[in-house]
Order: sequence, then structure tokens, then C-alpha cells
Amino acid sequence: MARILDEDYAYATARIRAMENKLITPQQYERMLDAATAEDVVKMLVEQGYGMGNTDTSQPAVQVSEKLLSDEMEKTYALLQEILPEPLAVALFMRRNDYLNAKLILKGMFLGMEEPGVYAGSGTIEPSRLRRMIVDRNLADLPEIFGKAILECIDAYGRTSDPQLIDFILDRAMYENMEKDAETFGSPYISELVALIHDLANLRIFIRAKLLGRSRDFLARALLEGSKISRKFCLDLSDKPLDQLFEALRFTVFADLVNGLSEAFKNGEGISGMEKILDEYLMRFVRKSRYIAMGVEPVIAWLFYKEAEIRNVRLILTGKINGISNAVIRERLRVYA
Repeated sequence: MARILDEDYAYATARIRAMENKLITPQQYERMLDAATAEDVVKMLVEQGYGMGNTDTSQPAVQVSEKLLSDEMEKTYALLQEILPEPLAVALFMRRNDYLNAKLILKGMFLGMEEPGVYAGSGTIEPSRLRRMIVDRNLADLPEIFGKAILECIDAYGRTSDPQLIDFILDRAMYENMEKDAETFGSPYISELVALIHDLANLRIFIRAKLLGRSRDFLARALLEGSKISRKFCLDLSDKPLDQLFEALRFTVFADLVNGLSEAFKNGEGISGMEKILDEYLMRFVRKSRYIAMGVEPVIAWLFYKEAEIRNVRLILTGKINGISNAVIRERLRVYA
């Protein structure tokens, strides 16, 4: 790939600087929490420009909210593809949705379902086309890593009838695919970011497995190869108490995580509390690049802020629809703006 200079991102960076001011603020989240109904939240979002301009706010939120958020994510990725000099910088993150859709398609096939339900939007491959490719075993147009993983899933399920293997196989392939794309793109920042996401995923898997009492065999199947937090690093600690993971992290580049994770563990904050610490660690990495004057870094930083925003809005809407208290919703929000 031809080398792209920082100055090639001048237009993209300028557009993103304007978009940063439109991110939802903590005060706006509070107003959403104070809204009487989910329908009121939908109206607030539409007034702020969410979606494609075709949301019928007279309809119940349960009918329109998911499409509204899906449209907003699709709009976000479309903007980045339009303004970036090399679309691979954002396509490699969009590929996560391709892998999620492949999971839905494969599980639907194995369960005899015509359609698995709601697909993840904003992938690099239109879901119905991806489904045809998988059903027909015509995978030549997919990245080689992706195609091989789909065939491995079909074989593994045929031998075991275990749908969980689909998640393990495709997650492993997804990170490998993203890292290969990052290498092709040639940005040290993108490569470091993808490696960090990969390592944090291993920490999530390990912490969840220990708190849920999962076996070493489960970890051996679920863990990714990792970068600085490797599969071996985690398996060597699999028969140790969780706090020994934290002590081992002191001798890695993730030493800054130790105190927060230890406190959350001692305070009984569970999976949610510790995952919040991991999320905040990732966003601290992203935040540092948000204020670089020019380059791919502030563009991708805005993408991560926007994705976090959409997750927060989905959490608020889901909470309102299901009658969850504001205190519980607020505790689960990840507010970084």
C-alpha cells in the first residue's frame, strides 16, 4: 500500500473536529435519564440529528429505537469512508460486524432458521450477500482468514454440535484478520490499537471465566493468541486465584490496570465493574490521539467515541423500555466525552 502522509488527512481531520462538538455530553445523558419515557429519548435523539431523517417518533420506542441507532452507526461509517484518503483505516473496524453476522448466519443455519433475526449493520459485506456466500460455500470473495474460519466452524459443529465453538473460532479469526489489515494499512497507531483491543479481550475472557467458575479447558478454547497478554500467559494462571492475575500484570505494560482491577475485585464489583476499568483503559489510549493535529489518529479516536456514545444511548433506551432504574443505568454508562 502506498504510504499516506499525515497532511493527506487534513480534510478528514477538519471534518472530524466539527463533528466532535456534536458528541453527546454528560449533561445531555442526564437529560435523557430524566426523560419520562423511551419515546421522549427517541425524540431528543432525532432533534440532535440521529438516524437518517426518517424515524417516525409517533411510534413506540421499542419499534424504532434499534433502527435509529443502526442508522446512526451506518451514517458514521459512511462519513469516515467518504472523508478518509484510504478507507481500509475504517473498514478493518467495520469487519467486526461481518464476523458477528457470520455467527448469526451459521447458528441460524444449524438451528434450521431461515433468518437469524436482526443483523449487525455497517459491515463491509451486505448481510444477505454474506448469507448466500455461506449457504453456497462460495467464499472466494471473503478474506482468506474469514473464509477458512467459516469452513472450520461448519466442520467443528458437524463433529460436536457445539454452537459455542462458532464464537471461539470466529473471534480468533476476527482479531487475526484485523491485525493483518492493520499491517497492510501500515500505521503504527492502528496496529497498536488493534493489538491493545486484542489483549484486553483476553483479559475480559480470563476475568469472566474465573468469576463464573469456568474450567481450564474452557479457557484453552476461548482465549485468543494475544500480543502482550498471550494465551499462554493466561493459561499459566488458570489454576490460580484471580488476584494472582493482577499481580502478574504488574510486570507487564498493563501495570496501570492493577490497582483498579484489584479494588474492583475486593469490592465485589463483579464482571461489570472490572470490564468498565478495561473499557476506560482503552479509551485513555484513544484519548491521547484525539488531540493530534493531523493524521488518522483523531479520526479513529472520534469513531471510538461515537461507538461508545451509541452504546450508551442503546443502554438508556433499553433501560427505559424495560423499566430499569436510572441509578442502575447510570452505573453502566461509559461517558468519555
